[in-house]
Amino acid sequence: MLFLIPTTLTLFLNGIDTAYSRITAKRTGFELFDLLADGGNKIAPYIADYIPAIAGILLILFLIYRITPVKGKPLLLFQKHAFWKSVLLTPLIAALWLLCARGGLRLKPLRSIDAGEYAAAGLAPLVSSTPLQIMSTIGQKQLPEFDFMPLVDAEKLLGLNKAKVPNLPNGKNVVFIIVESLGRDYTGFLNHQKFTPFLDSLSKESINYRFCYANGTKSIEMVPAIFCGLPGLAEDHYINSIYSANRVQNIFAYLDNKGYSTAFFHGGANGTMGFQAFLEHTGLKHYYGLNEYPNKERDYDGHWGIADEPYLQYCANQLNHTKQPFFQSIFTLSSHHPYIVPEKYKNILAQGPLEIHQSIGYTDLALRNFFETAKKAPWFNNTIFVITGDHTSYGTEDYFYSQSGHYEIPLLIFGTGITPAVFDKSLSQCDIAPTILDKLGLQDRWFNMGRSASDSSYSGYSVHYDAGIYYLVQYPYVLGINANGKTVDFSSRYRNDKRAKQLTQSMDIHRKMKRLLEAYLQVYSFRIRKNRWF
Repeated sequence: MLFLIPTTLTLFLNGIDTAYSRITAKRTGFELFDLLADGGNKIAPYIADYIPAIAGILLILFLIYRITPVKGKPLLLFQKHAFWKSVLLTPLIAALWLLCARGGLRLKPLRSIDAGEYAAAGLAPLVSSTPLQIMSTIGQKQLPEFDFMPLVDAEKLLGLNKAKVPNLPNGKNVVFIIVESLGRDYTGFLNHQKFTPFLDSLSKESINYRFCYANGTKSIEMVPAIFCGLPGLAEDHYINSIYSANRVQNIFAYLDNKGYSTAFFHGGANGTMGFQAFLEHTGLKHYYGLNEYPNKERDYDGHWGIADEPYLQYCANQLNHTKQPFFQSIFTLSSHHPYIVPEKYKNILAQGPLEIHQSIGYTDLALRNFFETAKKAPWFNNTIFVITGDHTSYGTEDYFYSQSGHYEIPLLIFGTGITPAVFDKSLSQCDIAPTILDKLGLQDRWFNMGRSASDSSYSGYSVHYDAGIYYLVQYPYVLGINANGKTVDFSSRYRNDKRAKQLTQSMDIHRKMKRLLEAYLQVYSFRIRKNRWF
């Protein structure tokens, strides 16, 4: 019975998806039980449509029942040595079972999204199983169904339904450098601080987008936002949500199809926050983490991974051996708690009132050394660099805990063909990839919630979610609505102001922002719930 009951349940759940996956294009998760509990859903039509699948399941179960031994030799606990054997073997077998059940000695237990590590994105659902998908999504909520306007009107308002013209890139390389916890308030070029002298000098040679906002407050939200144009607008982080196995394409896969060599570098443990699983599930082919780093014992920081200075030098060396054109992304880690700074720099780098300040200075120094090395490489003069932050951290002023200030990150674009300039259009992390595609001369796009900063028809904004409220930031305005579309916050706040100014909803800017946010939520929720991201 211990064998037959779980086997029956497993085959039954997998059998559902032999038919139902034609509709969802993925494995069914815990939302199945919400579907069954909904009185408006009739089960009979499904049964009628899937009679062949049900017959197949019943036949397999019958065969399993027939070949399963009904009788076995019982263990006599009190026969000679049997009791002590059981005492010794039971914990060992239990430990082995637990190890296998969690997927081995992984950083995190096995989840359905990890199938992306072992198979191409299109085949990942075949490698996984429906029971694993259900276990991976227990206790997670579905996105609300928004119905503010016709879907076609929502997409038109967002400018997401433009004609796509297939074309080839101009052959320039691209390197994304995402700095851990790099908030706008730590910089000199955006907030008159002393901790980023190199970035301050680099900003004068770059396109400086002064009003860029993270779409979340954690690194786990940054990866989908920057690389898939997919912001986190729910309590559950997308990577850990019931939708994590959806069909989504990232910019690595998109540019790989254009002939680019692509890779993601992060000096942390390979399983951290599900980065590797998610990126490979959405199309990344080459992930370089702590496991791939050649000098782990020498350069490990004792907490998170490889310190920024040696790791950025390693990345520069790897780029020397990468076929051009390439699209590579590097994610630093030294400016993460506990903010480790090598001893030789502790009396050299500027200190501030916060622990993070000196570690930001260390990463800034590591970036200076990276660019000094990169300038000697043959690929440097054909490369565009993007430097931004994954999210903000804590600050000394109240403004940096507001719905605008708490999300402000730098965005610099520097390199081949880039004319230094300063732009004040509000942007989000979702807009970074589309903006770079314009720099590469690419007009066709894969679906994402971002727009190019170079698009004159794009007014610019950022959307994020906080404690049940959906916010749209369009500097200096902030609009917050609940799931029912009711405005709960409408204010303006200029940088570093101690207080926000509450505004009346009769203003024309409120109407425009609310309509924009409603359209955004409707398209986002529909695309994810229906698994139609692209």
